[in-house]
Amino acid sequence: MHPLSDLVQQNRHQNFGVFSCCSADEDVIRAVFKRMQDNELPILIESTSNQVNQYRGYSGKTPAEFAQTVLALANEFGIDNERVIIGGDHLGPLPWVDRCAEEALREAEKLVSDCILAGYSKIHLDTSMRLDDDSPDKAFPTRLCAERGARLCQAAEAAFQIYRESHPTANKPLYVIGSEVPTPGGDSSSVRMGISSPQDALKTIEIYESAFQQANLHDAFRRVIALVTELGVEFHDSSLDEYDHERCQKLTAAMKTTTLCVEGHSSDYQTAAKLKEMCEDGVAILKVGPAFTFALREALYALEAIERELYAGSDFAASNFREALEEVMLEHPEHWQSYYIGSSTDTHLSRSFSFFDRCRYYFQDERMLFARDRLFENLSHKTIPLSLLSQYLPVQYQKVRAGLLKNEAYELMLDHIGSYIDTYLEAVTGGKK
Repeated sequence: MHPLSDLVQQNRHQNFGVFSCCSADEDVIRAVFKRMQDNELPILIESTSNQVNQYRGYSGKTPAEFAQTVLALANEFGIDNERVIIGGDHLGPLPWVDRCAEEALREAEKLVSDCILAGYSKIHLDTSMRLDDDSPDKAFPTRLCAERGARLCQAAEAAFQIYRESHPTANKPLYVIGSEVPTPGGDSSSVRMGISSPQDALKTIEIYESAFQQANLHDAFRRVIALVTELGVEFHDSSLDEYDHERCQKLTAAMKTTTLCVEGHSSDYQTAAKLKEMCEDGVAILKVGPAFTFALREALYALEAIERELYAGSDFAASNFREALEEVMLEHPEHWQSYYIGSSTDTHLSRSFSFFDRCRYYFQDERMLFARDRLFENLSHKTIPLSLLSQYLPVQYQKVRAGLLKNEAYELMLDHIGSYIDTYLEAVTGGKK
């Protein structure tokens, strides 16, 4: 049995779950593996359709290259590859919404197939978006969403038959479905997110099951483990919508009458207590991405501040990490300008500190990689004084004092990201590791 299938069943009786790291950033993935070294839990790493695709996405990787990278990073930390589950998030026509449906879906079929052939075993089939020739004036029917999802599932199943020829013991892929899917990357409106109605959720499952049956995907539908619903959780530029157990109670109770769990999208920045409530309510899969790269950016800014103080008054080649990031983002505003609005002061603040964390799109730029490498190179030549560590990374300062953490820049960064990871680990294990 696929380990995620077992975990979903455990959620119904023991409130266990899994968090999904939806990030293609290697520093983030390293932080996840480092945090997971001391337990035996499954490790779920997912790439999104705009991060990784057949055109390499903004991470610069194809699905095969991403999978190879993930497994290589697991090996760095001595983690058995059998524990690592690689998945695809929002797999569908999202990167091609400006094209006609047929063209966009052909691209999506190619993406899903490539992911399966690369060893991905958890697939979120996301066809919830309008395409160029879909009517903007009519309601987007769940039936059409389901039929398109079934079409992508057919491509995935066909690709798996090819994959299994060289991987005879591979688990069949698991699927996640849904027509009410929170906006990938956060909601740029200021309106509080709604909550899917219990009736709509149950009807969606029924419609998807019918579409899969009509596409002769009976066995595949038995491997659908989760439904994506709107849970009222979302992050905005500088505010957050917290999970509300009472508001979601009818929805989560209805979902417990089915065989599916809820996959919780946009759970970024929720507190450990809220995440634990979600898991207890049947949200067995907690998706998180921007919050982890937000933590990465926080750590890099803190380390750059330490670098400036360490070398103040001397003639040295500074990393200028934050300055380089601002320059790159201003030169290529396409990834942030629809999210950050207001005065020049407002947008300047958002480019660095927004919960949307659009700066993650720029970390693979050559100038950013150069600045990052120089930052760590500069910090490797001097011991960071405890007083500076206390000023800029106080949590890590306490761990260094206690002998739990090395006073080395890269280790400090991984541990800062790890503090965010800990909130998810606490939630999905009920505090037990």
